[in-house]
Amino acid sequence: MAISRTKTKVIAALGVLLAVTLFGMGSNFKEFSQKIGYTLGVFTPVRQITIAADGQTMALAVRVATVEEALAEARIVLGEHDRISRTLDDKVVDQMEIVITRVTKSEIVEHERIYFHEVRRANHNLERGVTRTVQRGREGRRANHYEVVYENGQRVLKTLLRSEIIEPKVDRIVEYGTIGSLSRGGNIYRFTRVFYVTATAYTKYYESTGKNPGHPAFGITRSGLPVELGHIAVDPTLIPLLSHVWVEGLCSFSAQFTGKYFATDTGSAIRGNRIDIFFERVEDALRFGRRRMRVYLLAR
Repeated sequence: MAISRTKTKVIAALGVLLAVTLFGMGSNFKEFSQKIGYTLGVFTPVRQITIAADGQTMALAVRVATVEEALAEARIVLGEHDRISRTLDDKVVDQMEIVITRVTKSEIVEHERIYFHEVRRANHNLERGVTRTVQRGREGRRANHYEVVYENGQRVLKTLLRSEIIEPKVDRIVEYGTIGSLSRGGNIYRFTRVFYVTATAYTKYYESTGKNPGHPAFGITRSGLPVELGHIAVDPTLIPLLSHVWVEGLCSFSAQFTGKYFATDTGSAIRGNRIDIFFERVEDALRFGRRRMRVYLLAR
């Protein structure tokens, strides 16, 4: 059976020790025995090395043969993923520098919102400008699993391992009308938009306009035309001046004011989905009050 290298060294060491014991410690023989010991690897000379690990650099004087033995001498334990600048089998040489990079890995989970979309589809039973939400949208959630790598406590790599949808998104579905004409009183009117408004009433007198007869602008609309029945005040950003509209009452009282109107005027309180219907008499305007009505913006 072959004798292992370690056993060979042990036997050689015992031989050198026996020779020293038998023949004494004469200087010539001592030097001779040391040379034999170094040659056989029994005696390892002291070497100066540095080990950089865990934020510190250690200067060591070691009498070891390999890097692995040097780490053991310094009581440094390598982690599963740690990286070292030398191999563990490398021979230790004088002034050797060994650098250890601590590497740790962990898995983290980050949640991500999944935004829903709005899906629009035509409804040929709805009037143009009218929309109807038939399905409300809902955001979803996705879980992303990442492997994160740290070197000496600093994150250096983040890799997506897998993704899973925890909650699926639901798209919002909106229907829009395509009908672009209405038939009223035997007439067909084409319109571009339809919307609901809050309708109020005004007159040309001081209570509504702040002007009395004799004022140069008394009874004159923002468009420059004299005000008359059938005129309304509007927000020009919604209904352009000099546009024609069809106003439709939605209750039994306001239904009697249904008809075609001319947008000639504006008002400081008329903003957005509001209109002001002109009345000749103050008492009629007061009786009208505030009503919910539907307005069709007629095509020119």
